[in-house]
Amino acid sequence: MSAQMTFFLIFSFVIIVCAVLVLALQRISHRLVAMAFCFFAIAGMYFLLRAEFIGIIQIMVYVGAISILFIFGMMLTDHRAVGFGPDRSRLHKVFSFLGVATLLGGMLYGILTADFAVNEEPFVGTAEAIGLELYGNYLIAFQGVAILLLAALVGAIVIARKEAD
Repeated sequence: MSAQMTFFLIFSFVIIVCAVLVLALQRISHRLVAMAFCFFAIAGMYFLLRAEFIGIIQIMVYVGAISILFIFGMMLTDHRAVGFGPDRSRLHKVFSFLGVATLLGGMLYGILTADFAVNEEPFVGTAEAIGLELYGNYLIAFQGVAILLLAALVGAIVIARKEAD
């Protein structure tokens, strides 16, 4: 088994375990930590695919911004009074676990027995290639999107100010 396959299996295991922990844990702060680790492992998958730019964006946007947004939302709300639905019966939990375990086992079997062709060509979506393309051929479109997002931000502030008054 190659090192790349080993890291793939490790990242897959971390993603699955953290996703299950997000659903299974009781405290919302523990769920946030599990979600952040899940996002980190997904970024590791992108690095394995030689998509460094998307991996860095995954870390900056999801691990950084989204996790911080959830933490602020948790701090500003009364999350202790919120329920997550009715408790399921033990039989329902067992069948759910068996179904998910069967699905994951089938996926793991398919991944481990597949014969993937090795591609040694450099990936064209590196950060340098994306930067040259974005700030070269699409500079006007990039600046247009930036102005559009700025206008949306100002509009949201104006609407929020009117509602506050």
